[in-house]
Amino acid sequence: MATIEWEKKVSKKDLADAEQYLRLIFEPKDVTRAMEKFEKQRARIEKFKVRDILRASDNELKPETNEDVKKQFVKMFEGEALVPILIVRKNQKLFIADGYHRMCAAYYLNEDAEMHCVLVGI
Repeated sequence: MATIEWEKKVSKKDLADAEQYLRLIFEPKDVTRAMEKFEKQRARIEKFKVRDILRASDNELKPETNEDVKKQFVKMFEGEALVPILIVRKNQKLFIADGYHRMCAAYYLNEDAEMHCVLVGI
């Protein structure tokens, strides 16, 4: 079974991707607050089991045949370090701001795998 390697912090590109997604679901003031917290905490990594993130975020898994999920599998099996996923907690609900396909691939690899995350509350 492949081991998941992780980057030490979140990249600027991933922060930008997260902001684009959050702009679709939150009010501008909430996006600003979340992004400020991500900037401050982008190297503060927490670890949670992938199955718990999936359940708590109420997301559905993309199929293993999804192109983006397959790309993450390739990275995992080649030993490439993955960027931690970005999660926002608001009103007792979790939103995966960036890293959804990484989460799906990790779940298929091992549902007990520890995901590296940056979690902020707004």
